[in-house]
Amino acid sequence: MWRLLLVLLLLLLILLLLLLLLVVVVVSATTIGNLTSVNQTDGSGDGSGRGTGASSGAGIPGGAGEDSDDDDVDVLSPLSMSFLGVFLSIVIFLSVAGNILVCIAIYTERSLRRIGNLFLASLAIADLFVASLVMTFAGVNDLLGYWIFGAQFCDTWVAFDVMCSTASILNLCAISLDRYIHIKDPLR
Repeated sequence: MWRLLLVLLLLLLILLLLLLLLVVVVVSATTIGNLTSVNQTDGSGDGSGRGTGASSGAGIPGGAGEDSDDDDVDVLSPLSMSFLGVFLSIVIFLSVAGNILVCIAIYTERSLRRIGNLFLASLAIADLFVASLVMTFAGVNDLLGYWIFGAQFCDTWVAFDVMCSTASILNLCAISLDRYIHIKDPLR
C-alpha cells in the first residue's frame, strides 16, 4: 500500500514538473514572438525598427547612427532563446528525474537504508526542491528577462531559493562529515 502511494505521489510530482516545463516553453515562445515583433517595429511607422531623431539610438553602439547589420541578431535571438529554453527544460527534468530515482532506490532497496545513504536521500530531496521550486521559475525569469509572477511570489521564490540551497549545502556538509568520521575511525 505504501509503495503504491509513493509511486502515485512521484507520478504526480513528475506530472506537475512536466506541466511547469510546458509553461516555461509556452511563455518563452510567446515572449520570443513578442520580442521579435517589438524589434521589427518601434512605432516609427517604417517597419525598419530604427526610428528617427535622438531616440533612435544614435551614439549607441549598434544604434541607428552606425552602419550595422541588425538582421542577424533578430533572426538568431529567437533561435538561441528557444535552444536555451529547451536546454534549461532538459536540465530541470533530468535533475528532478535523477533525484526521484535516488529516493526510490533508497526506499525500495533494504540494503541501502544506512545512515550514510539517508544523508544522500536527504540531499536528493533538497535538490529535488531546488529543481522544482527554484530552477523552473528562474528559467522563466532568465528567458523572459523580467519577473512575470508578481511581487508576492517573487519574495516567496527568493525564500525557496535560499532555503532549498542552504538545505542542499548543509546536506553536503553532513555527508562530508559522515565520510570523514568513517575514514578516521572505520571500525565504528
